[in-house]
Amino acid sequence: MDKDVRQVILENSRNELRSLGLTHFQYQDGDYMGMALALASLFPIFLVVMEATIVLSRREIAGILLLIGQLGNEGLNIVLKTMIRQDRPNVHLGDGYGMPSSHSQFMTFFLTYTVVYLETRVSNNNVHKRAVQAGAVILTLLVMTSRVYLGYHSSHQVFAGGLVGAVSGFIWLWFVERTIYTNRAIDIVLDWSICRWLLIRDSRTVPDIALAEYRLSRHGTNSFKSE
Repeated sequence: MDKDVRQVILENSRNELRSLGLTHFQYQDGDYMGMALALASLFPIFLVVMEATIVLSRREIAGILLLIGQLGNEGLNIVLKTMIRQDRPNVHLGDGYGMPSSHSQFMTFFLTYTVVYLETRVSNNNVHKRAVQAGAVILTLLVMTSRVYLGYHSSHQVFAGGLVGAVSGFIWLWFVERTIYTNRAIDIVLDWSICRWLLIRDSRTVPDIALAEYRLSRHGTNSFKSE
């Protein structure tokens, strides 16, 4: 095939291709810090998958409410971006507007909800609790840093997203704790036939669910051996 013809075909194919912006992050060739931070930008996707997996496997109402709040927070980000209509510092990077940063808003919502929930609901001051809280802080800082370093957002877009996410996370947790749980709405929901069929449960009253399940498994194993 003639070289010019091949070139035309290649250019046409490139014009028809699009990148999935959700997972496509660019960094300078040879910039290992940029590569690491590009991977860090994927954390929100990992967290959504993790939350959905927890909902499907654990069937805890607390996990379901976290996921609902997280998705609502994303919806709020879309509304704010549509209203503000501020471009990204580098318009060729990313899709849509840049104010506020959706990555920062996602992560600070997750951080605020997780840290406050563990602080108020898990009474034991053990290493697992602190490790989760510290991990949430580190992941959030990495994601926020990555958005500025890679040029997808300006610092004030990242700050604005972080502020909105933190406030949203706190308000959603307050609403869940003071409205849904206080009015016994959860008990009504858990009594629905579909919830009983799906084995949806509420383990908030258990101080340390991991320790309780471990002891239960040990007790069950010992009982089985004794038989």
